[in-house]
Amino acid sequence: MAIYHFSAKVVSRGKGQSAVAAAAYRSGDRLQDERTGEEKFYHRQVMPETMILAPSHSPEWVKDRERLWNEVEKTEVRKNSQLAREINVALPIELSNDHQKELIQDFVQKEFVEKGMVADIAIHRDDLNNPHAHVMLTTREISPEGFTTKNRDWNNKELLNEWRQAWSNHANKALEREGNQERISHLSHEARGLEQLPTVHLGHIVHGMEQRGLKTDRGDLNCDRQEYNRLVVDLQKYREEKQALEQAKTLKQEQQSKVERFNTPQDRVHLQEARKSLKAEPSLENIQERRQQIDQWENRVAQGEHFITWKNKTLDDAAFHYQWIASNQKTIDEQQQRLENINWLNPLKIKGNKAVKEHAEQIISDSQKQIAKHEEKLNYPREKLNFKSEIEFRQIQVDHEREKLGLLEKNQNRRHEITRERNVLGNAEMAIKEGVIREVAAKYPEHPDMRYMSYKTALQLRGLNEKAGETISPERIQKSRNFNKNKMQEFNKELYFVETEKERLKRTEGYLKEADKYHAIVEKYEKNPLLKGKLLLSKTAKQEYEHAVSQRDYFNDLMKEKGVSGRDDWNKQTQTFEKLEARVPFIQSQVQPISRSLGILDALIQGIEQAIYAANRARQQRQQEQTKGKRKGKFRGDSMERGHER
Repeated sequence: MAIYHFSAKVVSRGKGQSAVAAAAYRSGDRLQDERTGEEKFYHRQVMPETMILAPSHSPEWVKDRERLWNEVEKTEVRKNSQLAREINVALPIELSNDHQKELIQDFVQKEFVEKGMVADIAIHRDDLNNPHAHVMLTTREISPEGFTTKNRDWNNKELLNEWRQAWSNHANKALEREGNQERISHLSHEARGLEQLPTVHLGHIVHGMEQRGLKTDRGDLNCDRQEYNRLVVDLQKYREEKQALEQAKTLKQEQQSKVERFNTPQDRVHLQEARKSLKAEPSLENIQERRQQIDQWENRVAQGEHFITWKNKTLDDAAFHYQWIASNQKTIDEQQQRLENINWLNPLKIKGNKAVKEHAEQIISDSQKQIAKHEEKLNYPREKLNFKSEIEFRQIQVDHEREKLGLLEKNQNRRHEITRERNVLGNAEMAIKEGVIREVAAKYPEHPDMRYMSYKTALQLRGLNEKAGETISPERIQKSRNFNKNKMQEFNKELYFVETEKERLKRTEGYLKEADKYHAIVEKYEKNPLLKGKLLLSKTAKQEYEHAVSQRDYFNDLMKEKGVSGRDDWNKQTQTFEKLEARVPFIQSQVQPISRSLGILDALIQGIEQAIYAANRARQQRQQEQTKGKRKGKFRGDSMERGHER
């Protein structure tokens, strides 16, 4: 499971430590310590995954690990200088290597690098069950020229607590993105209300000893605490299960209370019947699930009925073919007897006997063909009903007739049961929906017509109330709808205005270019004395000049029609338009939620109006029934009076 570990310490020269040596140990690189002249190298079985992150304004050499930490050593001149700060974090084993790397990079960039620190990261995976990262951080501000002053704010204990919390937030978001339910917390067990004891960090030396089978005090302490925590977890699990059962019981009682409050006695009868069918508390979800089961059941019943129908027809067809075979066989036997009865000794009947023989043989041949035809037709029922002889067929026929009535009666009973269950489910569904309608309508005692709203409207209204945390009146819904409608109209009007302005300025830009082109020709003649004199002598030059003046004035007039007096005015209007256009993304981001909200409010208003219409119709029907009853009573009274008179 994901564990939380976040520790911080300082690499200090006063403790005899070296930033270069610390970096070499964590990265697995071979580094030269310029201050001592020593080469620092620590062999590792599994090479760490390393990276250096730095603020964007840092010099390029910070990405060189050896130079980075040698520069740190050069900058710190005191014998007890703090050289670096190290953060050690446990990486969630639920994440892949790539996602672990992405997690630590994002965390370090946001929490350290963006605050001005240079970070040297080394991910250690020597133990697959204990992936972790060492992050060495610089203690001085960095400029394009190098390290400057110490930042004492980075030593604040409150900042350390913020980093601890930030790491749990980053890790939990990474776990959530991967769809993992595990979460970690920076809080202590005591602060989280847990009875578990925290384990201690072993460190690489103790961890190595434990791996080699050597007993250590820290390892034994962790084993004891892990066993204790296992018992605590089992006890906690029992408590959680008990609490869940109690909560489920309370919820069931609340639901039952709500049912009794918002359902009529008849509704409660329907719901009780549904409980027996569903073997659970009725809900729209399990009613729908049961309906699907009933549909499958009905399909099986229909298949059974189809099978009976098919078997009836197949047996009838086989009986028909056997009947024809028997009939044709009888014909053959008769004709065979006829042939045997011919008297070939009488010479006077030779010709007639030949004719009788030919006729009999023809009939026999035709009958044999008919028998072969019907025998072939019997292949299908033989294969499907599994019989080989007529005797076997007759037995199957008898068995089917004996079983058929029972099967038909059984299917009929199933049909009745299906109809009954569907009625039970339909009544229960209606009771549930009516209960919801009454529950929502009860919040509107001043609007009795709300009792006639549809179930869909009731759900929408309940959802709106739950979201708002209060009961929203129909008047407020109407007001909100009008507000959103007006807001939508304003946004659409503004978008339309921006679109038309864009088209207008684009068109006037074309006019402006043409006007400038012809204005340049006019100025060419008017500002050059030689060309101005040429206008008096050259017809072509005069025509070009007059055409340029005409076109310039024409395009200037077109611009004025579009509300632009000249280039300065066009530039000014363009700047104003750009400010308007900058609002378009904001407007578009507002339009979609307002449109969605407007759709919901429109549906609610329509549902409320339909409820009012349904309530009015119900009142009219009651009045008509009362009027009809009075007329009948009056008619009976008149009849009795006339009877007395007689």
